[in-house]
Amino acid sequence: MISIRSKLSLWLSGLIIIATVIGLILFESMLRQAFHDSIINRLEEDLEHIILASHINSGEIIIDQNELSSFYKPAYSGRYFQFNSDNQVIRSRSLWDVQLDIELLAQNQTRVWQAKGPKNNDMQLLSIGIGSTSGDKVATLTVAQDLSIGRRVFSEVFGTKLAINIAMLLAMIFGIFIILRQSFKPVKYIQDSLAKLRQGEINALELNQIPVEIKPLAETYNELLDYTANQIERSRNNLGNLSHGLKTPLAVMQQQVEVLGLSNPEAAEAMQQQLDQIRNMIERKLTAARITGDMLPAAQMVIPRDFEALTSTLDKVHHQKSITCDIQVEADIARLPIHREDGMELFGNLLDNAYKWAESNISLTIKSINQVLTLYIEDDGPGVNDSQLTQLTNRGKRLDEGVMGHGLGLSIVKEIIEQYGYSLSFSRSERFGGLCVTIVFDNPKVKTLS
Repeated sequence: MISIRSKLSLWLSGLIIIATVIGLILFESMLRQAFHDSIINRLEEDLEHIILASHINSGEIIIDQNELSSFYKPAYSGRYFQFNSDNQVIRSRSLWDVQLDIELLAQNQTRVWQAKGPKNNDMQLLSIGIGSTSGDKVATLTVAQDLSIGRRVFSEVFGTKLAINIAMLLAMIFGIFIILRQSFKPVKYIQDSLAKLRQGEINALELNQIPVEIKPLAETYNELLDYTANQIERSRNNLGNLSHGLKTPLAVMQQQVEVLGLSNPEAAEAMQQQLDQIRNMIERKLTAARITGDMLPAAQMVIPRDFEALTSTLDKVHHQKSITCDIQVEADIARLPIHREDGMELFGNLLDNAYKWAESNISLTIKSINQVLTLYIEDDGPGVNDSQLTQLTNRGKRLDEGVMGHGLGLSIVKEIIEQYGYSLSFSRSERFGGLCVTIVFDNPKVKTLS
């Protein structure tokens, strides 16, 4: 979906372009009309000057050349006149060998039109019918002006105006993008803050740089975060307290059941089933409380940051060995759907085990396979034979280090994996030949924030 800034930029740019085009059309129309009016006014003045310099005597047109403008003397000067009567045609010297095709007019009748003239250039013409003092003779006086020079000036003026308008249009569009970019910087800041919040780098939005228009929204969001965090923490604490509070009564009841088993095995078995149901219910509630913490933005395990912290610590613990731990994470994976405290304990045990048995290389790889996160921890240690691998994958089986060589903290690892409903398996590493631990985060009930 297009962003608000892009939408505003497009709309404002479109409005400015439309306004500029309309302005250019109006300017061109007004300039063209002004150009036409100025030519007509000059032709009217030329008519008056020529009428003053001429008269009709005894049916003959007489013109005093000394009173005529010098524009009519050079050939093809661009300004012309021509007298037409029934038996006489007088042309200005500027027309040279060209005679205008003139329609005779009645006295005081006028005509304005355009036609081709010398050098096949367009001309603006103005004609008027002039009568003699006796009224028995009527001649038609026509003045003309070449339009090519005026049109060239018109094109230069309009071209300059067009170039200025285009430059201003580009400057305004650029200004719009700059202004909107600066105006939306607070929104970008909020976007970055939300990203940091999702990554767990901050626990709340900082309100100092948030504009007043959306500051109430940010404050409400922070309040909601605090409320949610407090509610979840209170829920987990209450469930934890309940679990610890029930341990003593359950232990006492377990002792009573064992005593009862000596005298009444059937009743003891029934009581044992009820105790087991209570324990399972407590474990499920504690697991739900633990997983609920994943809904908090800062609760999930951040990668590769948290793994780098683990490997940095383990490098110091096992400083007597030269171990290279290679962490490879796909670019679009930023978190694991597991509470950070649980994840640090889980992977701390697995990586510590790998450090103890590896010769020189450990690989931690996280991939997304069919939209399911899968994690691999491989080392180049002695590995585990097939029979022991089968025992390792038995659900709930606890083995110590002396039996399998890769079992330190395995019970803790199994418990955490079972609480989240994920899959844990062990195999031989095809890459290094040592142990390969695979965890598949495939529980749909646990959602990641990525």
